[in-house]
Amino acid sequence: MLTAVLAETESMLAGSGISLVLDETTEVRVRQNRKELRRAIESREFDAASLRGSQGKALYQVSLQAFGDSRPGIPFSILDYPGGWLDPAKRAQVPQAKESWAECERHITESLMLLVPVDAAVLMEAVTPAQRRAVADLLGLEDVEASARKWARARNRPEHRDEPAVLLLAPLKCEKYFDDNGGKGREAGRLRQLVREKYKTIVGAVQEEAKDRSVRVVYSPIDTYGCVDLMEAEWVEVDDDGDRTLDFRGHYRFREIPPEVRPKAAATVMRELCRCVVSGQDAAEQRRADAARGVYELALGRKLETKGFWGALDYYLFGEALANRSTRLSSQQIMADAARHQEELTAVLKRMAQRPADERVEEW
Repeated sequence: MLTAVLAETESMLAGSGISLVLDETTEVRVRQNRKELRRAIESREFDAASLRGSQGKALYQVSLQAFGDSRPGIPFSILDYPGGWLDPAKRAQVPQAKESWAECERHITESLMLLVPVDAAVLMEAVTPAQRRAVADLLGLEDVEASARKWARARNRPEHRDEPAVLLLAPLKCEKYFDDNGGKGREAGRLRQLVREKYKTIVGAVQEEAKDRSVRVVYSPIDTYGCVDLMEAEWVEVDDDGDRTLDFRGHYRFREIPPEVRPKAAATVMRELCRCVVSGQDAAEQRRADAARGVYELALGRKLETKGFWGALDYYLFGEALANRSTRLSSQQIMADAARHQEELTAVLKRMAQRPADERVEEW
C-alpha cells in the first residue's frame, strides 16, 4: 500500500517542480517492493504470496522538496508494522514486537493521522455465517479499536488539541468492486456499507475519546495495483492455538497482458497529510513570528533604557551592545524568514492539499 501511495504521489507531483525525496533506508525498502512487483509483471503471473505484507516494523521517511532548494523539505514519517502486533497475545510471541512496541505506541500517539488498512476482499467475500464470524478476527477489529482509542485520547490532550487529526479508513485491493479503473465491478456501495457497519464502533470510540476537539474521518478505498482481479476467494480452516477458525486466501490474476500498474486513490494519504500541515501552518508560523518579535522588543527595550555610566560602559565595552544588536537583527531576520518561508511552504503544500479528491473518497 505504501508503495502505491508513494507511486501515485510522484505522479501527482510530475511537472510541479517538487520532488518526493526518500531517505536511504526508505528508498531501499520501496525499491525492493517495486522489484518484487516488476518480477510479477514480467512473469505475467500474479503471485500474491510473493508480494509480502509487513513482516516487521519499518519507518518510512519521506519529504517534499522544491527542485534546487538546499533547505530541508517538508518531512513526513510513516510507521508501518504488522497488524498482528496490535494483539497483545500475538505480540508476546514475537521478540521484535515486544522490543519495538513501546516505540510504535509513541509514534501512534504523536501522529496527526491514524491510517487503518482494511482488506476489502475479507469483508466482501464472507458469505456464510462461519466466514462472517471470522471477519472480526481477520481484520483485528477489537485491537484496532483499542489502538484508535489510544490515538484519539492522545489527540484530545491539551497540547495536541490545536493540531489536526485524521482517521483514514483505507480498504485495499478494491479492484474487483469498482468500474472506474479498468474493472467491471458494481459493488462500491456495498463495500462502503460494510466498512461503515464494521468500523462504526471504532469511529464512535474515536469521537468519544476526542470530545474536546474535532477529528476528520476519511473513507478512501484504494486500488493497490489497479491491474488485477480477484478470481477466487478461499476460506481455509486453521488451528489458532486450539481454536478452530477460518483464514482467507485470495487468488488473483492480471486482468490484462501486458499488465499496467495503476493504483487509484492511494494519493489520498499524502493529500490528507498535506491538508493537516496546511491547516496548522499559519498558526505555527504566527507563533514563531510572535516569539521572535518578543525577543526583538525585549532587546530594543534594553538598548533604550537608562543605564548610567557604568551600565553604559558594561553595555558597550563588554559586548552587550554587539550581542543586543545581533539579537535584534537576528530576530528581524527570523521574522522576515518566517514570512518568506510561510509563503513558499504554503504554496507547495496547498498545491497538494487542494488537489481534488478522488471521486471514491468521502469524508464521514
